[in-house]
Amino acid sequence: MTQIRKRYHFDAPIEKVFELGTDFKRYPEWNVAYPVTKEIIGEPRTVGTSIGLTMRLLGREIDSTATIAEIAPPRYMKLTGVSTEGGKSTAIYRLTPAGDGADLEFEFEHELPAGILAHIADK
Repeated sequence: MTQIRKRYHFDAPIEKVFELGTDFKRYPEWNVAYPVTKEIIGEPRTVGTSIGLTMRLLGREIDSTATIAEIAPPRYMKLTGVSTEGGKSTAIYRLTPAGDGADLEFEFEHELPAGILAHIADK
């Protein structure tokens, strides 16, 4: 499983950053890995809500579903995901106030689906 950790600063109040980051209809506006939000099942910002997404990875588009596993507005959200090709992921967003803005600590763990590796091997 691969792990990615990133930190970002936003010149906006923590509530606004959290609101945009958890508005999955707007995900494609800022998250280039997910160019399409297909459907949202459940209430916004609620544990158990699932989000159908199309992910762009290594030049391929893969359908996936993310589910809100934990959420504590406006500071924390954990998503778990699975792709139609068998990949699995966990994403954790931690926000903290930073002056007039907000800092985001992002953790992402993923296991690539075997189909991706086969696609690479075919080239």
